[in-house]
Amino acid sequence: MHGSGRSRDGVDRIESLYFFPDQRVTEDEVHHLLRQGTREQRAWVISHLLRYAQWDDIWTYVSRDEVREIFPELDLPETLRQAWGRMLKIEAPVG
Repeated sequence: MHGSGRSRDGVDRIESLYFFPDQRVTEDEVHHLLRQGTREQRAWVISHLLRYAQWDDIWTYVSRDEVREIFPELDLPETLRQAWGRMLKIEAPVG
């Protein structure tokens, strides 16, 4: 699923995380971006988590409060944004 491992020939290899389907992103890179990345980089990572990751995997990387805090900047389809908004009890802006 994720992490690093050894290939059959014994060479260390770093595996890409499954919730980044379009590019190669490692677990170390995700942790680095979430800790030290810009707000835009954090939003990019969290958007991928909410779009593609399995439920339990999401919460190994971020807390619900972290998602709520950056929610306005997340790149999510509208139906998914509404579903996450309901689940996280985020009020939709009025107007």
